[in-house]
Amino acid sequence: MAIKQFSQTDPAWKNKLLGFDKTSTIGSYGCLLTSFTMCATHYGATDLTPEILNDKMKAVGGFQAGTAFIIGGALGSVVPGMSVDYRKGAPLAEIDTSLAQGRPVIIEVDWSPQAGLQTHYMVVYAKDGDDYLIYDPYPYPVKNGEIKLSTSKYAQIAGSKDPMRIITGCFFTRGPMAIEPPPPPKLDKGVYASFPVYATADELALRSQPLVSDFTLLKRVPVNTEFKVLEADAAANAKIGQQNQWLAVKAPDGTEGYTAAWLLSKTKNAAAPAPGTPPPTVPVPKDAPVVKTNVDGLKLRSRPDNTEATILKMYPIGTELKVLEPASEVKRKVGVQFEWLKVADVEGKQGVVAAWYVSIVSLGAFGPEAQRQTAGASFSVEEAPPLVLRTLEDGVALRTKPFIAQKTLITRLPKGAELLALGRQDTAAKRLGKTGKWIRVQDVKGNRGYVAAWLVAERPEDPIPQVSPKDC
Repeated sequence: MAIKQFSQTDPAWKNKLLGFDKTSTIGSYGCLLTSFTMCATHYGATDLTPEILNDKMKAVGGFQAGTAFIIGGALGSVVPGMSVDYRKGAPLAEIDTSLAQGRPVIIEVDWSPQAGLQTHYMVVYAKDGDDYLIYDPYPYPVKNGEIKLSTSKYAQIAGSKDPMRIITGCFFTRGPMAIEPPPPPKLDKGVYASFPVYATADELALRSQPLVSDFTLLKRVPVNTEFKVLEADAAANAKIGQQNQWLAVKAPDGTEGYTAAWLLSKTKNAAAPAPGTPPPTVPVPKDAPVVKTNVDGLKLRSRPDNTEATILKMYPIGTELKVLEPASEVKRKVGVQFEWLKVADVEGKQGVVAAWYVSIVSLGAFGPEAQRQTAGASFSVEEAPPLVLRTLEDGVALRTKPFIAQKTLITRLPKGAELLALGRQDTAAKRLGKTGKWIRVQDVKGNRGYVAAWLVAERPEDPIPQVSPKDC
């Protein structure tokens, strides 16, 4: 793996305060920050150092208030597409899978022989037999040789060479550069069927091998996509519509690959919606997961298809979106190329966005309260466009009534939280920035109430895209 090594005790930053704490320094407590930095360089953030990441995480609220405790979920706001997922214990099978996929893992170990757990974090970048190779962020200068977990001082402290005994927890990392797209196979041998075939399902996968896996996905295509069949009539006819059969095909753009024969037909699906048709609106759980955009110009699409016909609208960087999928799917997809998320924005508009251009804000909850469904506010064609606001600082209060009291508090909102102004849009716009004025709003989770007009501003206009149409 291409990972740049850093030491938390480098004189260039070891005495810098960590996060918002008044005494803790990077040199003393910055092992996790430094490990995050090393992994971030693997995902393309080659300009980062522990000091720079520390400053950037502070700027996006990436530490708990007044402390040095780093919030891993904020990484995506600094390194677009990067995310981490913490697990207790030593799930070795998952660690092995992550390494095989080209994703480094940050492990938690005990660094002191004293009673109790004194946590230290370091990067695992490869497997060596039953052992693991590590980058320890503490030594300075950094050690460039192969350091095995079983022969490290942490194995001595654990009293065992068994990774199950040494590792007490781990952060699984994901990022946009973790898995290189597989090269399309060369399947065109000059043998073709006398007929085309059509995708009978939306988001049909074209794969490099006849195998369902993250590693084999080349692209997804919309329903009724026409394929050229790269097999003879007899072979193709025996497979079309049959479970567990795969057909070699060529997509309209020339990409060759395999697709599920049981999802192919010789005729188009007449019931399929036309390209650009918005997906059916579905009820939005009150406490659904929330993500935010990491790039300007991210497109909301009617389906996972990178054509102009599917674009519904574009979002500026930092836009919050409710995800219409379970938290487990959100965690799996965010930061992963070629994955898409079904979302709803604060205005209630629904569609899909590229999961590799968003980061997780919250994963929501799925108890009884979460099942109360909400819908975005509706606006008629004759009305002015909805006014979308953003909070200007952390902890802005959403209140049941327009006055400050503990009993009126509904929730506190983070900096950059998006709110939809309710009622007359022109009246709300005139109140922006004025002390003593209040605006009635709805947040992305469906909560309605009042915010102080002097603590919000209008969201930037829909941007000119800064990522190419083929990317999102």
